[in-house]
Amino acid sequence: MKKFARILSLIAVPVIAGCVALSGCKGCGKKVNSDIGIIMQDFEVAPTQKAYYEEQTKQAYADFKAVADKHVDESGLVDYENEEVQAAAKTAAAKMFAYACYNERQLDQYVFFSKMDATTDLGDVNGSGDAVRNEYYLRVNETEKSCGYRYHYTLKKVVRAEKIISTFKSQFETANLRFTDNTDQLYRFSGSDIKFGRNNEPLDMDLLECTWKTDTSKGDWGEHELQIKKREPIAPENIQDDIKEWAGVDIKGKDTTTIRGNINILAENVIKSAIISESPEDGCIVAITTIDTEVANKDEASLKMLRQANDSKDCHWVADKDSTGFQLVYVLWPNGLFRNYIISEKWAGKIVTFSGEVSAISYYYYSYSDRDCDMTDNLKMLEEAKKLVG
Repeated sequence: MKKFARILSLIAVPVIAGCVALSGCKGCGKKVNSDIGIIMQDFEVAPTQKAYYEEQTKQAYADFKAVADKHVDESGLVDYENEEVQAAAKTAAAKMFAYACYNERQLDQYVFFSKMDATTDLGDVNGSGDAVRNEYYLRVNETEKSCGYRYHYTLKKVVRAEKIISTFKSQFETANLRFTDNTDQLYRFSGSDIKFGRNNEPLDMDLLECTWKTDTSKGDWGEHELQIKKREPIAPENIQDDIKEWAGVDIKGKDTTTIRGNINILAENVIKSAIISESPEDGCIVAITTIDTEVANKDEASLKMLRQANDSKDCHWVADKDSTGFQLVYVLWPNGLFRNYIISEKWAGKIVTFSGEVSAISYYYYSYSDRDCDMTDNLKMLEEAKKLVG
């Protein structure tokens, strides 16, 4: 993966950090111990779980390879400027990303961690700010051998603030934890005192941490939620329709959107360009794509997802001055499951009550191992909290 790292160093230009939602710690109750130890220890370990769309992923790559092998230069390198190669690469890149997203619905267990660095610019009068967001999502689906659990937190920390953002800095920082246990009850926690904690050695980065307290601001602590089970598989030819059907839909207790990145990746021409390669070291598939902002902004499903994710009714993607798109780069394990992906994007619109732009780069890392998906420490935290609440 050294080649992949060098490629990313060219595109992953340090950018911005925007916090887009106001939140306090209303309804916060009992403080709980939340030290769950080291996370993502095995994100570089190949998964042993079967990917539901493995064959379709391999076929999409084979279809691209069949075209690419016909258009090479004297050195044997693929001519990515060739129209036929680009058409094949864009089609394959879209399909493989969609399959990777929809694979998650059929897994016994998985976990991902993401780090976003972003900048919010509200103009010369209102100022700007940089922030960091950490998201951690651990899901164990109900099987014959295991109960269903979900542990999901998001923390946002402002690291630089000017003018109006500085004034309301504490309101731009949020920490929320949602925990669903084997009784199919949803337990909410809110955090305060957000700060950078210890270095997580496997990821080689300092992670955000906070003081967690039980949160009863939305009603009783512990409310019924849908069971944490595998979702119905979608036939490959119906994935596009499923993306459109659930884009922007918000149903309490239900994971509605399966596609990642807020992009209807199967929309016609939404991928402006694509480069696909296979790592000779481990057989992983690397795809470097540019998403066309003009197409994405005209796609109803993509806009719905973007606006829901950023709690903005009018936001839209903005292209860089020397481009008409933004970048999505992803790596798949040979069976088609996500290894990691990166999105570098910019969007403009109403941010809280101000108009401005947010530029962000997000890194996502996946693991599927028993060690990383072990819920033991998380359940200890929850049981302690239940005793405190009574």
